[in-house]
Amino acid sequence: MNLRKILRAAVTIVASSALIASGAVAPANAAKQTTLTLASVINVNSWDPSQADIGHGIVFYQGVYDNLILRAPDGSFKPNLATKWTVNSGATEVTLDLRKGVTFTDGSKFDAEVAKKNLDHFISANGPQAANMAGAKVAVVDADTIKITLSTPNPDIIYYLATTNSFMAASSAVGTTGIKTKPVGSGPYLYDSSSVPGSQVVFVANPKYWDKAKVKFQKIVVKIMPDVTARLNAIMSGQVDGALLDVKTSATAKSRGLKLNQYNVDWQGLFLFDRNGKINKALKDVRVRQAIAHAIDRAALLKSIQGGYGELTTQIFSKASGAYDASLDKMYQYDPTKAKQLLNSAGYANGFTLTMPAWPDAAMRAALSDYLKAVNINLVWDNVPAVEYRNAFLSGKYEAGLFQLFQGTAWVNFNLAVAPNGPRNIFKSTTSLINNAYKNVLADPSAANVKQQMTTVNREVVKAAWFVPFYRLPQLYYTSKGVTVKPQAQNATPYLYNYAPSGK
Repeated sequence: MNLRKILRAAVTIVASSALIASGAVAPANAAKQTTLTLASVINVNSWDPSQADIGHGIVFYQGVYDNLILRAPDGSFKPNLATKWTVNSGATEVTLDLRKGVTFTDGSKFDAEVAKKNLDHFISANGPQAANMAGAKVAVVDADTIKITLSTPNPDIIYYLATTNSFMAASSAVGTTGIKTKPVGSGPYLYDSSSVPGSQVVFVANPKYWDKAKVKFQKIVVKIMPDVTARLNAIMSGQVDGALLDVKTSATAKSRGLKLNQYNVDWQGLFLFDRNGKINKALKDVRVRQAIAHAIDRAALLKSIQGGYGELTTQIFSKASGAYDASLDKMYQYDPTKAKQLLNSAGYANGFTLTMPAWPDAAMRAALSDYLKAVNINLVWDNVPAVEYRNAFLSGKYEAGLFQLFQGTAWVNFNLAVAPNGPRNIFKSTTSLINNAYKNVLADPSAANVKQQMTTVNREVVKAAWFVPFYRLPQLYYTSKGVTVKPQAQNATPYLYNYAPSGK
């Protein structure tokens, strides 16, 4: 399929979506509504708080669990179960004073021993974010104080504690099999038995919650909707109050009076995981990875797939990270001839086969297949259910995959996607330069040194084509008239705490 056909198909999809979802818009509930209904692109697979991850999945855990530190919509940090904290100058020790009088839904009390038990479990349970606290030790100082001693310095440890690393479950539930299917926390809401695993999650207000200001609704329903057209139909028909849409559905939603909450978070592109040739030996050669980068016309994708929404880039570090280098964005211009030359010099003049999990967007799949076919690379899309795409992408089964990932601080970005133990570095790739940069940050975790070292890392991974970014994406998050929401800094969707009834 050529790009003209792809663009025409995308326009057709928009028109079809508008027809399917036509009709008057109504908020999901009446004025000053007491129920908030959201559409989620992913499912929650376990209620064990050690399995919490950033992005779309975090709102599930925020319903039933408290974490030690609260991350405000602008990214600043606020007291939560910890009322105050200090970090030593070497970023290796965090001391936290804990809130008194907090009770879990099983009637047990929150204290330093419970906090330690949860953190110990997080560190040992091998969850998606466990690597950033690997080897840490937690000590009880007194009944309401703990100290975390890190095995290596972590300049962004407070960020991690305020996102995924410190959701607190009742002591009786920590590490048990039962917590995987039934959460026991101290959060603003209770998990309700009307939930249908894989379909929808229902929360009801916790009448004994310690912070009444966080309980803004009597009920919250999260519907699992990986298909964007289904999300469009749901928000236009009033079935949901909040949904992430895309450029193909955004205009239709906006024309019906729904509110657009637009903010930049993610970059989208290819992760060339197999840099050592474990599954696909061709990817071990940097010239092959560079050829893939030259084979893809990012500007055409931005126009045809994104409708022009977004910003072209070839690097995974954002402009605000401190590691960004503008010159790197010019490194991989669209050049099929150069791509063929690189493949020829690497011994792949006749091409090779690249297998990836099937990205849900057919237009994107067709475009990438055409681009790579033009340089003799046969792209095979392995069918996986859309709701399971993320799990397939992270499974280690594939040598590469298409994904979009948020751009955090330089150190957070590094630990997520580049560090050898990073959760998005599936095959644990590294280089001597990356190892040295990591050691240099551990020796000197000052902001200036982190910036210097991460800038060096950024240049390394761009030149080595570990990733093939296409563009930075705006999040197109829509809400009904019945609710207001504040977008969350560096997260794909708003945090659960950011919603409130609008009174309309």
